[in-house]
Amino acid sequence: MSARVNRLRALVCVFLLAGCGGRAMRETMMAVPENPPDSGVSAVRPRLQDRNFPELPPQIAYFAGLMPLRELGVTRFLSRFPEYDGRGVIIAIIDTGIDAGLAGLQETSSGVTKVLDLRDFSGEGAVDLSRVEPTSEGTVMIGDRQLSGFGRLARLAPPPYFGGQFSERTLGRTRAADVNGNGSTDDVFPVVVGRASDGWVVMTDTDGDGSLANERAVRDYLTAHETFTYRSASGDPGPLTIAVNAFGDEVPSVAFYFDNDGHGSHVAGIAAGHDMFGVQGFDGVAPGAYLLGLKISNNSRGSTSVTGGILHALNYAAVFAEQRGIPLVVNLSFGTGSEVEGAASIDSLVNDFTLKHPHVLVVISVGNDGPGISTVSQPATASYALSVCGLLPGAFAEASSSDMPSASDMLGWWSSRGGEVAKPDLCAPGVAYSNVPRWRTGAEVSAGTSMASPQVAGAAALLLSAFEEEGRFIRAVDLKMSLLTTATRIPHATVLDAGRGVPDVQRAYRWLQAAHQAGLYLVEALPSGGNTSIASAAYRRAGFQSESDSIQRFRVTSVGGQPAATLLLESDVPWLRSPETVEFAGSPVTIELVYDTELVREPGLYVGSVWATSATDTLAGPMFALTNTIVVATELRTPVSRFDSLGPGQSQRYFFQIGADAAGLHVELESLRGVASLHVFEPSGQPHRCEQEQVSESNLCQPNSIHISANDVVPGVYEITVTASQAWPVSYRLGVETPPLRVGFSEPLVATLFNHSSEAVMTEVRGRVVGFVRQDLIQGSGSRVTALSARVPDWADEIVIDIEMADSLWNQLTDLGVSVLDSSGNLLHAGWVKYARGRLRVPVEESWIGAQFDLELLPGFAHMTPPEHWAAQLNLAFMLRTPVALDVVGAPPHASLRVAFQDSVAVRFGPVPADIEMPEGFEPLVEIQAAPSHGATTTVYHRVHKVID
Repeated sequence: MSARVNRLRALVCVFLLAGCGGRAMRETMMAVPENPPDSGVSAVRPRLQDRNFPELPPQIAYFAGLMPLRELGVTRFLSRFPEYDGRGVIIAIIDTGIDAGLAGLQETSSGVTKVLDLRDFSGEGAVDLSRVEPTSEGTVMIGDRQLSGFGRLARLAPPPYFGGQFSERTLGRTRAADVNGNGSTDDVFPVVVGRASDGWVVMTDTDGDGSLANERAVRDYLTAHETFTYRSASGDPGPLTIAVNAFGDEVPSVAFYFDNDGHGSHVAGIAAGHDMFGVQGFDGVAPGAYLLGLKISNNSRGSTSVTGGILHALNYAAVFAEQRGIPLVVNLSFGTGSEVEGAASIDSLVNDFTLKHPHVLVVISVGNDGPGISTVSQPATASYALSVCGLLPGAFAEASSSDMPSASDMLGWWSSRGGEVAKPDLCAPGVAYSNVPRWRTGAEVSAGTSMASPQVAGAAALLLSAFEEEGRFIRAVDLKMSLLTTATRIPHATVLDAGRGVPDVQRAYRWLQAAHQAGLYLVEALPSGGNTSIASAAYRRAGFQSESDSIQRFRVTSVGGQPAATLLLESDVPWLRSPETVEFAGSPVTIELVYDTELVREPGLYVGSVWATSATDTLAGPMFALTNTIVVATELRTPVSRFDSLGPGQSQRYFFQIGADAAGLHVELESLRGVASLHVFEPSGQPHRCEQEQVSESNLCQPNSIHISANDVVPGVYEITVTASQAWPVSYRLGVETPPLRVGFSEPLVATLFNHSSEAVMTEVRGRVVGFVRQDLIQGSGSRVTALSARVPDWADEIVIDIEMADSLWNQLTDLGVSVLDSSGNLLHAGWVKYARGRLRVPVEESWIGAQFDLELLPGFAHMTPPEHWAAQLNLAFMLRTPVALDVVGAPPHASLRVAFQDSVAVRFGPVPADIEMPEGFEPLVEIQAAPSHGATTTVYHRVHKVID
C-alpha cells in the first residue's frame, strides 16, 4: 500500500474522530485537509480548497477499496451473478441533484443511458420568463441586454417566444456559483425559449459573446438527455453541468437543474456509479441500475429541503417507474432533527407513500447526531422506511502500529441512534470515495450516514435485478425483510445503535429464493408507566415512574393484510418477560410485557427486545421486535469523577439527572492514554447547543471541555458519551459537575448569587458586555419570511441567531433555512437550524461592517401547502469583538466574595459604557461569571432591559 493511501486513511480517521456529525446528512461532504490540527477538523460545511486534482488518484482509491463493497457481500454476489448488477431497476436519488456530466454516470454496465431523468423540485434553478418579440434583424432584448442571432431559435420554433435571465448571484457564495469559471459571480445570462415540434427548446448565451448564432438548443432532459455548460472567454467549461426542465402547454415553465452542492452526485456514485472517474471497474454497488436524479434541496440557501419537495419527488419517482414497468428503490440521504420521534408530518407522508406503493422500497439515512440515543432524524423515523446507520470501514483507518493488522469495520460514532423509535434497521459503510462535480475536485471522500443509505439502496437493487432477470416478483416488505433477517449483528452494539446489523446480499438472495414471506406490522408503544414514547419503542429516559412501573403494553397491527397467524415471542434479556405466543386474527392486538425491576437498578442504559417469529416458518426470522429502553441515571448533586478504559472504536455512556435548579453543566474529558472524543446530549436527545452550532469559537465549547451555561442547561437526564478512536485503545478521566452558585437578577445590573452547595463558597465575580441583542416574535405565512432587518455595527465580530418554536410546528417541517442578505438581495451567508430550539453563529466579514442586511427564514414544510400562519421566537445578537468589563460597585474588578451555605449575596455592577454604539432596537447582552475557588464556574447571559446611566 502506498504511503499516500496510508496518509489518506490517517487523515480520514482523524477527521471522523473529531466530528463530522453536525447536521443530519447534508454536512457530510468533507474535504480532507493537508495538515489537520491536533484537535481534528470539522465536517460542518468545510471550506473547499481551489484544487485541480483529487485528494487521491482514482486508480489508487479503486485498488485500495475506498468504495467499500465487501461489507455487504456485494463483490462476492456479483462475482457469482454478474448479470444481477442492478440492471432493469431504477434507483431514485432524492437529494441535492446529480451532475449528469460525470464519467461514472453516463452508462449502465450493459451500455445503456444511466440517468433516465433529472427533475428539479427545489425551485432553485427556476427561470422567470415573459413574452419577447425579436426584431427583423434577428435580435431580442432580454432585460437590459441585446441578444443577436435569434434566427437560430426561430428556425426551430415558431412564435410566441419567451425570455428570462439566469443569474449567478442566485447560487450564493460557493465555487459552483461561478458557472462560467471567469472568476466572478456577478454574471447574468440571457435565456430564450420557444416551442418546437418535439416540445419546448431553450437557448442561452453560454460563451457570453452576446449572440445565439453559435449556440445549440437544449430540450427537456427527459426528452433528449441533453446538458450544457457555460464557458469562459477562453472556451474552458464552467464547473456546473446543467440540464433543463421545460414543460407547460401555452406558456413554458423552465428550470435549470444542477448539483451545486455535490452531495447528491456523491450518493449517486455509491448507489450505482459505473466506471467512475473513467477507471474501468470502479463501480458503486449496483452499476447496472438506472438513476433518477430528483432535486429537493435549495443548495444556495444552506442545502435545505423546500416545502412539499420530498413528497413531490416521491410521487414523481413512483409514477415514472410505474408507467415504464420498472422496479424502483428510493434513496433519501436527507433529514433534520426529530423533536418528538415518530410525530413528524413527513414520517406520516412516507408511511402513506409506502402503503400506497407496496412495490417500492424507501431507504433513508438515520442522521449524524450520534452517538447519543434518541437522535434518529426525521423522516428516518418513519415506521415503514428502511433506515440505515453508518459504519466506519477499516479501509479508512490506519493500524495502530506497522506490525498490526488494519483496523476492523466499526460502527461510526457519528451515526444517530434510536430510542423513542426502534431504529435504525441496518448499517452499511458510511465513508466512500465517490463522484464529485468538477468544482468539488479534492473532496472525493465523504463520511456520514448519507453514504451508508445508498449502499443499502444499491443492495436492494441487486436483489430486485436478480428476480427481474428470473421473471419473479418481490414485494418491498419481503425485500426489506430479507435484508433485515439475514444481517449480521455488530459486536457490542445494541439494536438502538445498529438495528439488525450489517446486511449480506447473498444471504438475502437465498432468503428470498426460499419463498419466505414477511408480514407488515405497525408497532406502537402504549402510554404505560414512565414510557414517554408515542412511536415504535418503549422509552423511559427518566427511569421508572414508580416502584410499580413494571408493565409495558404494545399495540401491534397487521397492516399488510396477511392471514391469521400465530407468532412466537422471545425476549433477548433476562429482565424482560413476555407471553410465549400471540395470535393475529385481523385486528390489532395488545401485548403486555413485564419488567423485572430488581435487575434494572444500577446506573446505565438497559435495552431489551421481544422478537416475534412465525410459528409456521421459524427460519424466516423475526417479523418485528418490541424494543424497550430504560435509563437509570445518577443524580448529579456533587461533582463526579470517573476513570475508565475503552477498546478501539468502543463507547461508554453515562447518564446524569440534572435538577431544575442547576446553574449550568461542566463536563471535562482528560485522555490519559490514546485519543477519545466527548459528546453531550440534552434530555430531549439532541446534541447540546454548542454541538449544534455550525461555527463556534466560544471558549465554553471546546472539544474535550464543555461548559453549558445557565441559560442553556435543561432539567432532565443528560447523556454523556466517551468514544475511543477506531485504531487505538484509550484510558481517560471524565469529570462532571454543576456549578455551586446560581445567579439571578433583581434589577437590571444587580446579580444575586445563591449558594446551593453543602458548604460556604469563595468566588470571584465578573461582568462584561459581550454584545447587544434583539428579541422578536416572527409571525410567518408561507415558506419564506423576512424576519428582521438591521445594520452591522462597526464593533461586531459575530452574529448569533437563536430560534425557538413549538414542537407542534417543528413536526410539520422538513427543514428551516436561515439566510443573511444585503440590501440588494445578495446572499451573504446561508445556514440552517436543525431543532425547534436551535442556534446559528455567523462570523462577520469586514465587508459587512456598516451595511444593512435582512435576515430571512425559509421553512420547508412536509406538506405541499404550507400553513397559513406560523410563529417563532427569534433572538439576534451582535457580539463584540472585544467584550467590555463592567465595574463592580464598591469593590475592585473580579471581586472576591464569600457566599455562605444556603445564603445569597447581591452584586451591583456599574453602568454599561455609553461610548459603545447600540444598534436601534437592541439591548445590552451582559455575561456574568461566578468562578469559585473550588467547583465549576457559573456563566449567565442577561439581557439588560434598562441601561443604567
